[in-house]
Amino acid sequence: MDRRTVVAFVGDDESASERVARSVEAAWNGAGGPSLRTLAPTDFGEDRGGEEPLKDTCGVVVTASAVADDVVTERLVALPSHVPVIALVEDASTATIRTLLAADVDDVVEADDRGRHVGGDAVDPLAERIRGQMSPDRVTLGGDGVARLSEVLLDAGTTLMSTRTDEVGTKIEWTMENVGEHAELDRIVCYREEDGEFVPAYDWCPEGFDPAPRPFDDFPDPDLLSTFGNVARGSSPAEDDSEGNDDAGLAGPAATVHVPLVVDWELSGIVAFESDDCRVWTDEEVSLYRTLGDLIAHTIARNDRREALRRQAEQLEQFSAVVSHDLRNPLNVLSGYLSLSEDELTPSRYDAMSGAVDRMETLIDDLLMLARRGEAIGDTEPVPVAAVAEDAWDSVRAPKATLTIADEIGCVEADPSRLRQALENLFRNAIDHGGPEVSIEIGPLTDGGDVGGMYVADDGPGIPVGLVDTVFDSGVSSADSSGIGLAIVDRIVEAHEWDIDVRNDGGAVFELTFDTDATRVAAP
Repeated sequence: MDRRTVVAFVGDDESASERVARSVEAAWNGAGGPSLRTLAPTDFGEDRGGEEPLKDTCGVVVTASAVADDVVTERLVALPSHVPVIALVEDASTATIRTLLAADVDDVVEADDRGRHVGGDAVDPLAERIRGQMSPDRVTLGGDGVARLSEVLLDAGTTLMSTRTDEVGTKIEWTMENVGEHAELDRIVCYREEDGEFVPAYDWCPEGFDPAPRPFDDFPDPDLLSTFGNVARGSSPAEDDSEGNDDAGLAGPAATVHVPLVVDWELSGIVAFESDDCRVWTDEEVSLYRTLGDLIAHTIARNDRREALRRQAEQLEQFSAVVSHDLRNPLNVLSGYLSLSEDELTPSRYDAMSGAVDRMETLIDDLLMLARRGEAIGDTEPVPVAAVAEDAWDSVRAPKATLTIADEIGCVEADPSRLRQALENLFRNAIDHGGPEVSIEIGPLTDGGDVGGMYVADDGPGIPVGLVDTVFDSGVSSADSSGIGLAIVDRIVEAHEWDIDVRNDGGAVFELTFDTDATRVAAP
């Protein structure tokens, strides 16, 4: 942390140097003020062991002749914006003023203006300017501090992006602690908007802190915050001690930076950074705080979406379970009476009714599977694809259809029951669209000799061109079916972290591409 405790005078004029010394002493009544550092223009070109001549300065007084030196001008321009520069000018010509403007001089005092008397007291204009514009003992985050803070935020980005739902609060506050300690802050508070009020959601303060909810108008410059701008406020100047007040020299309100939390182009919260020191914020520092605000906003938004999806999934599963229960009861009654009536019905009528009952049971199971997307797979193990395919084929009622399984299909790391269900749905899809005598083939997809997946192909009519991009969407079907089967296949493939694609080649060809872990055991 850099502390500004020096007024620098730059010039070769000895009388001007003595005047500046008197003015600095008068500005703070000779006590508690900054020290004076006198520099000649030649000091800026000398090797000072890496030390910056204007280091720790809270302000600079410079003669017009010194400003004419290009090296001095370069150093003045490089000063932080909160360090004022006052020029002592003997000749306020147009050329001189242009030179001063090029050096970013903030104010001008005539060199021969020795002051005036007010009520019997002498008033030095240079002392007035120094006291009014220079704030000694202010601190700012230096270049090294900014670099360290950047590294902290880089690590924080990795941490927050991998946060689980149950870790969000802990990791946000841990990140706030790291930032607060590196930047030497006193408090950080993250407010979230709730019904028009901003409520503290996360906070950090080494000495303990109990922040209260705040209305939006209570924040500094709410109009700027509402348009997603950053609001930085330095510490107020010390109290005037000319009247002999006991509070002389004490700083005013805390220095603060407020950055908005923006989610979907809406203001969702505010992060407040506070320091009790007499502090000045640099643009680089404020930008880093905005970066932290963006990281927090993204983390909170991602967790909110995740929680919303979890609640929706739970509601959908509960709804599906209720519907399933209410449908199965009358379906069981229908199935029971159908069994009792088997001898009274012709085989064709019985088979049609029995098939309808079976189809309804399948639809109920499919709906439950779609609702339980989060439970798509259980424990995985090396599974022989041929054996699982044969089990799935046995459950498909298509005596005239044929299934061919390549010998080199091998094994895959998968949940056996879910893989069986995916294959069964692919077989049913082929029969629904290719007819009862369709031929189906399963074989390996190879990549440089390694098995990287498998295909399920049929000799049916293929996928209609208009449905190729939506064939895995729920409810999409070109046959008289629910369109749920392939959506379930897509869920199972996604849960295994595989990929699935479809193309036409003498029929429909579904290609399942395994991930790296699954591929390791895919070879026979």
